[in-house]
Amino acid sequence: MTETSRRRGVIRWLAASMALLAVLGAVATAAVWTAAAGGSGGTNVDLSGMPDMPSETRHAYEAAPSHRDLFAHLPCYCGCTLLKEPHASLDRCFLLPDGSLEAHASGCRICTDIAIDALAMEADGLVHTTIRALIDLKYARAGPPTDTPLP
Repeated sequence: MTETSRRRGVIRWLAASMALLAVLGAVATAAVWTAAAGGSGGTNVDLSGMPDMPSETRHAYEAAPSHRDLFAHLPCYCGCTLLKEPHASLDRCFLLPDGSLEAHASGCRICTDIAIDALAMEADGLVHTTIRALIDLKYARAGPPTDTPLP
């Protein structure tokens, strides 16, 4: 196999992988929104002190406390690793170490998108290591990742 045909194969594989991620993301997001619309019992998260935010961001904040084990193993690619106090994972974008709300993600679309994608994948039954791999693949170009340990 020549170097050129090897490169073409890699490019085809990457294109197919990205197409699959797009389909999985759409299906998973629909599943999360369907479950949310079905009345999962509401939330105990008090968002009253938070700024106005889109419904997807609100949903991510509501889910964050009960999904800390997932969010703690997902990197964020929004650049929060470059903050004066760098974040160590997506969990830190939504919650402070004591469990109270962190305002950072309320104005960050990348944080929200990663959270919504991860929640949808988890709702579809994917394990955390697979979710992590898919998030890394999808968001790697967005910015520098946080230094987050693997699940």
